Amino acid sequence: MTDVVGGGAVGRGAAWPEVLAAALVGTQRTGGDAEALLDTVAGHALRRRAGTALVPGVPLPAPAPADPAGFVGPDAVARVDALLATDSATRDAVPVRDMAGRLELLAEWLGAAAGRRVPPELVPALLDVGRRHHHLRPVLAEVAGPLAHWLAAQRPDWGYAAAGRPAQSTVDGPEVWELGSIGRRGGYLHRLRQRDPAQARKLLEATWDAETPDDRAVLLSALKTGLSLDDEPLLERALDDRRRQVRVVAADLLGRLPDSAYGRRMAARALACVDLDTAGPTGSRTGPDGGTGPIGIEPPATCDRPMRRDGIAPRPPAGTGERAWWLEEILARAPLSVWPAPARFLARPVSEAWAVTVRRGLARAAAAQHDIAWALALVDPLTAGVVTDGQPDDRLLLKALYDVLPAQELAARAAAALDRGLVGAMAVELEHVLALCPRPWPPAVAEAVLGALEAHLGNRGAGWRAASLCELAALRLPADLAPRVAALAERVRAVRPNDPGVAFIERFAATVRFRKAHRSPHGAAPPRRGRVRARAGRAGRR
Repeated sequence: MTDVVGGGAVGRGAAWPEVLAAALVGTQRTGGDAEALLDTVAGHALRRRAGTALVPGVPLPAPAPADPAGFVGPDAVARVDALLATDSATRDAVPVRDMAGRLELLAEWLGAAAGRRVPPELVPALLDVGRRHHHLRPVLAEVAGPLAHWLAAQRPDWGYAAAGRPAQSTVDGPEVWELGSIGRRGGYLHRLRQRDPAQARKLLEATWDAETPDDRAVLLSALKTGLSLDDEPLLERALDDRRRQVRVVAADLLGRLPDSAYGRRMAARALACVDLDTAGPTGSRTGPDGGTGPIGIEPPATCDRPMRRDGIAPRPPAGTGERAWWLEEILARAPLSVWPAPARFLARPVSEAWAVTVRRGLARAAAAQHDIAWALALVDPLTAGVVTDGQPDDRLLLKALYDVLPAQELAARAAAALDRGLVGAMAVELEHVLALCPRPWPPAVAEAVLGALEAHLGNRGAGWRAASLCELAALRLPADLAPRVAALAERVRAVRPNDPGVAFIERFAATVRFRKAHRSPHGAAPPRRGRVRARAGRAGRR
């Protein structure tokens, strides 16, 4: 097919010089078809951006299958359009500025829209988001419908959405393992471990000697997924690697296998340092699992070669004694199963000189081994220590224990901490606890957060503690509380109109209001607005 452009017939597959000549002469002077010329220019522009030649005569694919599901309503389309926007003008319609927050809002929108479809022109932009953010793929498929399968067949990097294909990366071919960068090879090994841990381990074993030391550390860390005793021989081999980083990864992974030879070595060292069979107040010896007598502590005198091989660093951190450090390292790596029940163990007195070291070592073990019982028993003593001393290492350890606790425990502790005031709660890593709580927050947590914010803002005005909590609460509070958040923002604005912190409180209110709008009924198919179509079209062509 040809179009008359600039006084001559210029085909849609015409070379760029012909098109350029026709454009320079101008259609008004020659009587050519201006619309056809612009179509041809657009085709060449796409070709230049894609870096490929135009191929005339390519057969069109079969049309996308019909989808009986209804569309979301116009207001819902406007919200998701703003969440997907890349241009600053549209992006400003969303009160959240950072990408993590926008993705969280998008995930909430997709969940609320389940059972309805987005307009077809937005599906390419959604598929682009799913390509980069794997966790959104399941909910994305619910609103994209069969059109996503059709589009995936036309474009390889959307292949994860193809019909019948599991939601995984489109670069899972063996050539990635052979030729890819270390980042892609590590990702490939991680995904293969999810499906076939034995095959992934065999791949790594086959190339282990040929890998660079830095690459060995990256690839070995992929064994964390699907870790089992079958991985023990390779991990023991890695303990003898010349690169310290490789040895650290191997020791960390072996420490998660309490039934391994590594676990048995650490258990023997721990029992040599901690004497549970000491005499009680009456002089009787009750055995390791009974009694209330003091626990004897005798840290190692030296850090010998076998200890160093198993990952125990001979040099302690600044401010920590050598023997205390070696004791903590051994306790942190020993299986917790060698000790009596947490309540029984912790009820027995320990020498004041070693009590903090013992508690830290056991807390590190509870975090590494994801032992809920020990984490529950240790989190309160460690919290008290953080409140008293506030050491950075203790704060990090407290956060690691929070990661182990079940959701109901986290919610109860968050509410209790907030009842004591925002300042004290933030001192014990409250934000980390709240980030781990189920979303949206349970009523008790939501009420405690709002109550603490109201009290803090009413007495002190906006500050960094309130700012960080507002930023998190904007995404986690139940959206039905939007009117109450708006009333809080109004009160703060009325009392402190010149406080610069009013801006983040207003953004807090705007975000919760934006989320509440997700719950509004989704109406019939929206009109096809040009701005939405143009932006989505650009996403589909990238």
